[in-house]
Amino acid sequence: MNSSDVQTAADQFLEGLNRSPATVRAYQADLTHLQRWLQDSGRELDGGALEAYFAAHSWAASTQNRKQTAIERFCRWSRQHGRPDLDPTRHLERPKIPPPHPRGLRRDDIKRIFAVIPARQTRDTLLFRLVFETGLRISEALNIHLDDLDLARGDEHLTVLGKGAQRRTVLLDDPRLVNALRKYLRSLDYTHGPLFQAQKNGRGGPLRYQSMQERWQRYAASAGVACTLHQLRHSHATELVNGGVSLGTIRKRLGHRHIQTTLRYAEISDTLADAELRTWRRRQR
Repeated sequence: MNSSDVQTAADQFLEGLNRSPATVRAYQADLTHLQRWLQDSGRELDGGALEAYFAAHSWAASTQNRKQTAIERFCRWSRQHGRPDLDPTRHLERPKIPPPHPRGLRRDDIKRIFAVIPARQTRDTLLFRLVFETGLRISEALNIHLDDLDLARGDEHLTVLGKGAQRRTVLLDDPRLVNALRKYLRSLDYTHGPLFQAQKNGRGGPLRYQSMQERWQRYAASAGVACTLHQLRHSHATELVNGGVSLGTIRKRLGHRHIQTTLRYAEISDTLADAELRTWRRRQR
């Protein structure tokens, strides 16, 4: 297709596009930009032209991915309507988008959420506090059994089964968390099985991830704090980084296989960074 055909086909494609107005506008802008480039370069829409088109623009990976999606859907629609014969997007490679930087919340924000959890919901409070104070994955916390706990004074820890069926020992170093665990254990009417159990119809059973995620979201909404359940783990990791704990120790604590995963958390606060630089500068004098 030449640039004129692309414009005509794009108008028809957009007219029948069943997407939100914002998506339609974005697709229109992307296809218009492509059509004008084809016109200015005197090229027709084919695989080589698309490779040259993306090579001529230094877009961020996320932007290029969005534009490729618009062009791929347009080309798929065009083929279904008789043009072109070959899909010009078939050999395009998608740029790799780095995973988003984990975002932790301040302890004060987390406390605001804990404050709205009813006092009778001791199980919920303890489960969420355990994730926040140890950095466990929520799936790991839900799979803790009573036999995995060792609350010997001075060496309190638990054993969790992480990704890849890898077991690791997690130190319970927060005295308030340990006291809450001991109090919770005394209140239980069972001595075996999962530490955290559902109490539906008076019968215990494993807790579902979805149920606890929905509970957390209700508590967070009630407190007026935007926070996902997984962000409790991120918040713990961020506290450790800002506290000067080594990445090797954090990797072991969180159960990461590779240090590259832990490096995603290595964005310390501006205040801490400034203080460290000032200390270094004083040593140079």
